[in-house]
Amino acid sequence: MSEGSEPISEHPFAQAGLHVDARLASALAAAGFAEPTPVQAQAIGPVLAGQHVVMHSGTGTGKTLAYVLPVIQHLQASDTLRAVVFAPGAELAMQVLRVIGAVAPDDLSVAPAVSTTNAKRQKKRLTQSTRLVVGTPDRLIERFRGGKLKRVGLIVFDELDPILASKDAGFLSELLSRSEPKVQIVVASATLGTRSEAFIARFMADGVRVRPEEGPLVDAIEHRVVHVTGRQGKEVALARFVQDHKCRRAVVFANDPRMQSHLFRYLDAHGLAPVVVAREGSKAQRQRGLDDFREGRARLLLTTDAIARGLDLPEVDWVLHYDLPRAPEAYVHRAGRTGRAGRTGVSVVFVDGTGQSALRRLTKELGLPFR
Repeated sequence: MSEGSEPISEHPFAQAGLHVDARLASALAAAGFAEPTPVQAQAIGPVLAGQHVVMHSGTGTGKTLAYVLPVIQHLQASDTLRAVVFAPGAELAMQVLRVIGAVAPDDLSVAPAVSTTNAKRQKKRLTQSTRLVVGTPDRLIERFRGGKLKRVGLIVFDELDPILASKDAGFLSELLSRSEPKVQIVVASATLGTRSEAFIARFMADGVRVRPEEGPLVDAIEHRVVHVTGRQGKEVALARFVQDHKCRRAVVFANDPRMQSHLFRYLDAHGLAPVVVAREGSKAQRQRGLDDFREGRARLLLTTDAIARGLDLPEVDWVLHYDLPRAPEAYVHRAGRTGRAGRTGVSVVFVDGTGQSALRRLTKELGLPFR
């Protein structure tokens, strides 16, 4: 932890047990992480307590952040601890590194050990002083065998089934059977087969298992997609959708704050009663905007991931994504603005030709039935 950093005890992630200071609060908001998902709320405390933890939860439920945040806090609290994250493939490893990059302090040394990138360059970056290493089984096992990963006291397995099926995975049993150093193990997996269950029984028998129910993201929210084709702009498609579906209380997400001004002018010109809640405005302006929305004077609340942190709007029926979120977990937080307090809701993404590949990735990572 940074010297002199004052904790923000009322921050949603602080309630899960994290030390949240101004730097981390700002990083979480900028990355679109508004409040802990159920798996984060249940897993962060046990990981911080040094327990073995198994997170068994679907894709897109926030497992990565659920281990990244407490792992970083452990590393900040100890000058000697090192941590390693195993991911079954390069794509997932790079995704984990992006999440780490979004929330980690600048002075935390992080290095990849990924099979698809230059091995010599990675060896130069990975030294005995590197505190956090993220990689694929082949490269990480090679580093362990070569003595490059000494003093590792915390190992995360992100998607255990394919890791145990990889070449030379038998070395992991040898590694974890050593008497010293004692290693805290964290597993984050959407699925756990018989091989994984046997691994957990052998090495994590006294651990904590976190398996939250599916929750409102699946049970209470319908996920739709509007394909914007031809010369029609997304703002036109958005306005028509709101009119055709008589959306009365909708939160509209745009990634670029400057786009909010354009959307506000366009939607206002079409009589759709928008209001902007933006970081650039004063606290009083944001409060007036929220009051207008809550009290029905505004139909559409235009905002970004960063400013949406902590919004509690139980009457929202629609979440409209003018821009796709930059991370799957951000979509979970956005969509969670609706389907609250026992209600149902609809989350709609607007996608033009440039966003089709991003939509396919989002659909694959979240496993949600976009219609």
